[in-house]
Amino acid sequence: MQRGLLLTMAAATLAGIGGVVAADVFSSVDPVVVAQYRSVIAAGVLVPVAYWRRMSLTGGRLGQLALFGAVIAALTITFYWSIDRLGVGPGVTLQFTASVPVLAWLRFVQHRPVPAKTWVAAAFAVGGTAVMLRAWDLDSLDLVGLLAGVGSMLLYATYLLFGEHLGRRLSDLTIIAYGFAVSALIWVVVVPPSIIDASATVWFQLAWVGLMATAAPFLLMVMALSRTDSGSVGVVATFEPVVAATAAWIFLGQDLSWVQVGGGALVMWSLVVVQRTVTEPVTTPI
Repeated sequence: MQRGLLLTMAAATLAGIGGVVAADVFSSVDPVVVAQYRSVIAAGVLVPVAYWRRMSLTGGRLGQLALFGAVIAALTITFYWSIDRLGVGPGVTLQFTASVPVLAWLRFVQHRPVPAKTWVAAAFAVGGTAVMLRAWDLDSLDLVGLLAGVGSMLLYATYLLFGEHLGRRLSDLTIIAYGFAVSALIWVVVVPPSIIDASATVWFQLAWVGLMATAAPFLLMVMALSRTDSGSVGVVATFEPVVAATAAWIFLGQDLSWVQVGGGALVMWSLVVVQRTVTEPVTTPI
């Protein structure tokens, strides 16, 4: 399989498992505080490493990196609002429809060739994700939650396209270190920082969310975007809900119906289709 797609699957696996850990933390810590801590912890590790490896130079693109960090911060909060008001299934499904606008941008704005098989794979990936997460399981339509979900989808698409653009010009570590430095700064300004009174287990979970579910997968995703087009990465990223649902089944005892298993199989089939259509990374500028 093409290296960029393998990196995307690795990122999706870590993020999917991290989602289960975060869901457990939410019972003790407010999701907004979790979002703040994940950015601060990630920045606290990535920034010193980037400086130590002499990858702190921005190449005159500080403004773009600051905007990338703002996208990360906004993506987090809109996603949390969406899953809080609509439910996890509809909220996650809305975000992962981002592969469709990304492919549309590549095809109709950048005029890149997008194989027909990739469009089909994107449709099956979105459909499979919706089935696996029971996206139709809405008690009532929440307009604010719907708007947050659409915002989350558009921001995720922006993150993929912007990450690909920066990945052609700067090192992976530089991009993600500055991105989370800005994201952490925004969160510290928006939410007054405080030391929470929590058990050692909760602190371990927060550290896991910040490092293994945030810093590591985001870095892997940026590495993938510098090697593979953002459209293909967006489709393969739908592997994350499959991992999350499977992890919840194994660790939290949340049963999966045969229909949901079938949805996961559709997502896996779409990944096979994408890896057969992707060969070399695309270098056309954004």
